[in-house]
Order: sequence, then structure tokens, then C-alpha cells
Amino acid sequence: MKFFSALNLKTLSSVLAVVAVSSAAGAEEDAIASPDSAVVKLTSETFSKFLTENPLVLAEFFAPWCGHCKALGPQYSQAADILEAKDIKLAQIDCTEEQELCQEHGIRGYPTLKVFRGESEPSDYEGPRSADGIVNYMIKQSLPAVSLIDDSTDLDDFVTEATNAVIIETGVKQNETFYKLADLHRDDFSFVQTKAPEYAKKYGKDKLLIFLQDSKEPIVYKGDETYEHLVDWLSVETKPFFGELDGSTYQSYVSSNLPLAYLFYNTPEEREQWSKTIVEAAKENRGKLNFVGIDASKYGRHAENLNMDQEFPLFVIHDLANNKKYGFPQDQELTTKELPKFLKKYTKGEIEPKVKSEEIPAKQETSVVKIVGKTHDSIVNDETKDVLVKYYAPWCGHCKRLAPTYEELGDLYQASKEGKDKVVIANVDATLNDVDVDISGYPTLILYPAGDKSNPVVHQGGRDLESLVSFIKEQGTFKVDANKLTKDAEPVKEEAAKESDVGHDEL
Repeated sequence: MKFFSALNLKTLSSVLAVVAVSSAAGAEEDAIASPDSAVVKLTSETFSKFLTENPLVLAEFFAPWCGHCKALGPQYSQAADILEAKDIKLAQIDCTEEQELCQEHGIRGYPTLKVFRGESEPSDYEGPRSADGIVNYMIKQSLPAVSLIDDSTDLDDFVTEATNAVIIETGVKQNETFYKLADLHRDDFSFVQTKAPEYAKKYGKDKLLIFLQDSKEPIVYKGDETYEHLVDWLSVETKPFFGELDGSTYQSYVSSNLPLAYLFYNTPEEREQWSKTIVEAAKENRGKLNFVGIDASKYGRHAENLNMDQEFPLFVIHDLANNKKYGFPQDQELTTKELPKFLKKYTKGEIEPKVKSEEIPAKQETSVVKIVGKTHDSIVNDETKDVLVKYYAPWCGHCKRLAPTYEELGDLYQASKEGKDKVVIANVDATLNDVDVDISGYPTLILYPAGDKSNPVVHQGGRDLESLVSFIKEQGTFKVDANKLTKDAEPVKEEAAKESDVGHDEL
């Protein structure tokens, strides 16, 4: 499946709110900022004009009944009062009254905070929910995305003290592409433009450099300086050689779309023992793999999502683009000597992925073909048949309600030779079997037309028998109409019939 994960790494941190509610009316007042504060109430009529007049705005989209909104209200008001003197505006939009405006901005939960900066696309607020946290975050947002440091000693100190990657441009003139890149990633990295002759002499004039933490020499960009290429370059090269996977870093690694190589470790000391080997491997495979450590004491269960047992230390590669998992054999000892050998075999394509799969059924028990991880591709890619597959989860209520109808659908096509020869009705337990399919919910029904397997069709209509039959007829290559199939009656042999009567008395 192309969605992650039972572990839910992306939501590791939670917002704790203590809300005192004295009455329904009082609760609503808690969510709405104090009328005496500097928070500006915006509506559909005033929203655009306000953003045009103010270069930097933090907007809270909220609902009066929302518990987290109530907890945020006093902090938000306090932050607005402090930031008013710095010409940074805080605003609120009540989504129970301004539904259309909130829909335009894709608001799906409360509170949602967004940073608006002129005509640029808004960005999600990623800072704390306390007054001090909001103030510090927004002051940083108000600063230039690019720092100008021309003294080489000051720049050396800046790089040494940085807590994230530092991207340096050694040009004299303002590079618009570089500044655009800085605006996009201002919360992730530090951007510097320098005229320091020492840097230009050592690395070249008009060069882009990345200094990673604890790295003495930079990575120098040598590609095409188009914005798209720079974004791709930055997403790869700003990753540490041996990073750490947790709630704050998970999404950045997933979005890079490179295979992710995990080392599950038991203790910080064990991680350190592996550091040299992993860093060397990361340098050799830069741009091909991202290497991360993951604390097994906290996230050990994630090993099961990667089709591995919870036995640590553990090394496994997850090809995110194709959802394939390649694990170092757990019946062998994982050592610093054996790991590089495993990586070489992986890069040569000599390692088979670990596929989560039920056993292949010895016999199909019903008219609905049971698919497992090991048989999925061969069944759905049968070019001689239209194949309808139901991807389900055993705990799914909708799946259970659909099951009898789906069995009836299978019976319809199995009852005739034409149906058997041209249509397959199948299902697969997507929680027990790896399938390289986008599944947004259960059940998901997908038709793989004969002769056109690269263009599967997701069923979006009703789940009654008539709708499913129409779907196969309209979207299938053979246009088979189950309602018009002639059922093949099984001939009854006269002798067999007579034998069956022996020993039975009429009642």
C-alpha cells in the first residue's frame, strides 16, 4: 500500500490544552480573541484588502466551539499585543460564519494558522502555540530570508554555530532565484549571501554552497541554476549523511522520494558505534539513498510496517516510490563489515524485496478470487481478462456490508463460460498483503481492463449489484453485461442420478 503507517510518526507531538468552561457563552468568548486585543477580526469582505495593506499576517481560522481554539485564544491575544509594535498583524476568521472563505483556503481542522506574506502563497504556521512562541516565530518571519555577511571570519562563525544547514551564495549581485529559494525554505535552513573574497577565491564566484552541520567542507552546486533543479538539489543535499527519523523530520524524508535506509538502534551508544559506517555509506550513495537512525525503544513497531521482526539492531531500506522493502536478513548477524556488502548488492539490484503476503491459497473456495501479495500482480495484469479487485480491511464495516453483494457479483460471472473467460472478480486483504496501489480508504474497488492494465479505473459509484455490473460493462474492455449472460447448466448423468437414489427412502 502506498500510505504510511500504523506508527503515525507524523503526529508524534500533540497539543495539550486545559480549558475551563463556565458556560456555553463563556466558552465561545474564550475561543474568540479579546475585543480589547490587537487581533483583527476578518470577513470575506475585508480579508483581501487587509492582506494587501499588511506585508506580514498570521491568520487563525477557528470555530468558537473548538477546544484547542479556546486554549489558544488568550495566548493569541497576548502575542498580537506584543507584535503590534513591530507591525506584524494577527487576525482571526470565524469559519462558522465565513465558510466560503475557509473552504477557499482548504481549512479542514481547527485551529489552522497560516502565515500570509503579500501575494505569495500562504505557508502553514509551524511554531509553538504559546504567546512567546508565536512572537518569536513571527519576528523571525519578519527578518530577511537571506542574511548578508561579507566578513569571512563572521561567516565562519555563523556556519560553525548554525543548528541547521547553511546555504551560501558567493555572488555580488542579488540572485533572484536564490532569494526565491530562501523564501521557500526560510524555516528549514539558513541562507547567506556574501562578497567575502576568501570564499569566492576558495570556492568560486557566483557559486552555491551547502554547509551541513559538523561538516568542514561545503557541497558545491554544479548543475543548472533553474529554480526547479535547485529545489531538487536542496532537498537531497541538505539532508545529513546520517539523520534521525522522528515526528519533526519524517515528512521531509518522505517528500524527497528517495529510498530511505533505516538503522533501528537500541541505545544512543549503539547508534554512535554505527555512525562511521553509515556516514561512509551515505557519502557513497548520496542522491540515491537517505540514511537515518530510528530509536527502537520508541518506534520499534515501525519495523513491522517494513515487513521485519522487532529484533534490533536492524537495517532495512524502504523504496518509497515503489513501496518495496529490502531488509538485511534477520537470521544473520548485522555487522559493520556485512552492511556495505548488503548495500552493494542492493544497488546492483541483487536483493529481493520482502513482500508481506498471506500464503497462496491451494484452492479458490468461492467465485471471488482470493488475491495475496505474491499473486496480486500476476492476476491483475492478466491481459486476457477484465479484473475487478476489492481492496479491503477485515475491521472495515463498509467492507463487511459489501461482502454478500460482492459474492453475488462473482457468482454472476462464474455462472457462464463467457463470464469466466473474460471477467475476474477478486479481493485482497490489504492489511496482510503488500500491494503497490494507492488506497485512500476501505473498501477501494479498482477495475484493471484487459489490454489496458496501465490505466486502471477506480469505482466511484454505488455499491449495489446493479451499479457494479454497469461499472464492469462500461469500463471493461469486453463490455460484458452480466445480466445478459446465459447460465451454463451442468448436465446430470442418468446413471449417477440413479446411483444417488440407492439406499434412500421416500419421505
